[in-house]
Amino acid sequence: MSSFFALVAFCALPLVLADAIHVSVPSTPPSNHIVQPNFLGISFELSFVSEYFGNDTTTIPQPFVNYLSTLRNRIGNQPLRMRLGGNSMDDSLYVPTQTTPMLQLISGDFNFDDQPVHYGPVLWDVLATVATNIGGAAYLIGHDFLGSATQRLGDSLDGFLLGNEPDLYTAHGNRPHIKNYTTAIYIDEFRTSSDHLTNTTAGNILSKHDLGGPTICCDWNLDALLDDGYTSAFGDILKYISLQHYPQNNCFGFNKYKISYYVQHSNVVELASWQGAGVKKVVSNRINNQQLIMSEFNSASCGGIPGLSDTFAVGSLWTIDYALQLASVGYSAAYLHTRERGISYNLFTPPPGPNGAPGLWTTNPPFYSLLVTAEALRSQNGSIVSDLNINGSRTNPNVKYSGYAVYDAGDSTVQQLVFFNFANVSSSLNSTALFDVPSGVFNATSGKNVVVKYLVGNSMQEKKNIAWGGQTFANAGNGELVSAGNASWAVPDAQLDCTNGCTVQVPAPGMAVVFAGGLPPKTSSTSTTLLSTSSTPSTSATADVNTSSAAVRLTSVPSRIFPIIVSIVVTIIVATL
Repeated sequence: MSSFFALVAFCALPLVLADAIHVSVPSTPPSNHIVQPNFLGISFELSFVSEYFGNDTTTIPQPFVNYLSTLRNRIGNQPLRMRLGGNSMDDSLYVPTQTTPMLQLISGDFNFDDQPVHYGPVLWDVLATVATNIGGAAYLIGHDFLGSATQRLGDSLDGFLLGNEPDLYTAHGNRPHIKNYTTAIYIDEFRTSSDHLTNTTAGNILSKHDLGGPTICCDWNLDALLDDGYTSAFGDILKYISLQHYPQNNCFGFNKYKISYYVQHSNVVELASWQGAGVKKVVSNRINNQQLIMSEFNSASCGGIPGLSDTFAVGSLWTIDYALQLASVGYSAAYLHTRERGISYNLFTPPPGPNGAPGLWTTNPPFYSLLVTAEALRSQNGSIVSDLNINGSRTNPNVKYSGYAVYDAGDSTVQQLVFFNFANVSSSLNSTALFDVPSGVFNATSGKNVVVKYLVGNSMQEKKNIAWGGQTFANAGNGELVSAGNASWAVPDAQLDCTNGCTVQVPAPGMAVVFAGGLPPKTSSTSTTLLSTSSTPSTSATADVNTSSAAVRLTSVPSRIFPIIVSIVVTIIVATL
């Protein structure tokens, strides 16, 4: 009898599902823009990096290393992207003789969102140690300390950003003696600053072709800046054309958009089209191979919005949707911003107490977005991402679904499909969506062994009970994934034969990544234990989770078998009444 009820639990949900959603996947990628699995990186506010990295090489928290290693293991042979900057970058001072503390806040009456610091070469030692212990990092940093950083970080140094949000210099008082800080003035300053880089303690930095700019966010037009001669003047020394942008301004305590805005895919498409004319110029005219990057973003500026930025719907699902959208329109990297303790959009939260002290860390919804994006973009030769415009989701705000195809850049085969279900389960009985994948999407070999991996949360507002592939950070505390056990909100991987087409079910709120030919392999980082973590309780292989809510939420079955299973189950139920 128990097996009967298990069968009913396994198959009951499809009886109330909505009609299947037809998925049309182009046979070849619609562009030639290639991204790597390390596309989505982490941006740290410079003033508070010691809360995460510790105070020196002996106090780097092991849970933090575990978090980074978990990401590094999912991006193949690519280094993990990390950026140090933010508003504090322009006002902070590098002190070559400062050995302790690694960072020290400068006293004064400064804005809450711009806390400058003094910092010294210990910072480079810590960054280099972290890079070694996770198996590879690519740091993007400010330019005031090029010589020292270049010498210490070596190949782990990815580039330098000259300036941060220059289009806000007037509003922020960064140029108090200039009433109207224009693009022409900025270009002159950029030229002066870059000229100084020909003679540093590390030699001619310009010859390394590692600079990035303009890092505008708000008031300037990239298209106009390019027309004013920015790339023609500096194209031979620029590695990155950098932008940063938030969907809404929360710096004054007023926020326009609620969760509903973030779960409309059409809004994601519109947001990614910001600076569209300039983006197209950069992407279509890469004479000097500059790459376009989003050097800082998150759900709302100035620390995010409690009850929005820290939810599964926004922190996890929206971030992934937006990252994939950026990858599809021409960006080569994007950096998700995190700040000091207590900020709602942070990826993770260190324990209270001194920086680097042992204790339990808390994983926040945005961190899951980095895991999923990394795995979704894995391929042998780099990936090309295409928005599938499911049911017209690119322009229709009423469509609660979206999807992407991820192609291998070498042979143009579909490697992954990504499906989102943004339906609000509190008001929708048919909360599980059926995505009907036609035959021919995958080749004959990979289509026989398709694995579906799910990212699900207990609700749109969920902050803790989130699982990726049946694993979670809930109650773990040490930066390592554990099994979610039989928690109802944790959906295990499913295997399908999609040779003749198949149907993928995706719960709401949630998403699925469909892997052709099985899951991508994880690489082993060279992470070693940096300090004793004996004071941090070890976690078992299974998280302590609540399993009292509804039963199994979905299954995934080949499309031609699905109605047969439903019919059999109905027959069994009727026969036992």
